[in-house]
Amino acid sequence: MNEYQRYGDYTEQSAEREGIGLGGTFAFLLVGIGIGATLALLFTPKSGQELRGHLGRRYRNTMEGVTQRTKDLRERGSNLLGFNKEPEERQYGRG
Repeated sequence: MNEYQRYGDYTEQSAEREGIGLGGTFAFLLVGIGIGATLALLFTPKSGQELRGHLGRRYRNTMEGVTQRTKDLRERGSNLLGFNKEPEERQYGRG
């Protein structure tokens, strides 16, 4: 058995080793977001108290929006699957 047959094609092996992969890319993205958010907070023209109040309001508004959208999606899903429908006997007054 020669070296080529034993180890395979070199270009295939080197292609697997190159790059950081999807996980590494995602990690770099999160690090970049964190650095950007930190710099934005450091260079904001508001005082600390104003900034905390603003962030608190934005957080509450976001959470209210998420909660409302979650409720809407649950209702749509229930309607789609028919969980809210009554049995036919009660629906038409039979029984």
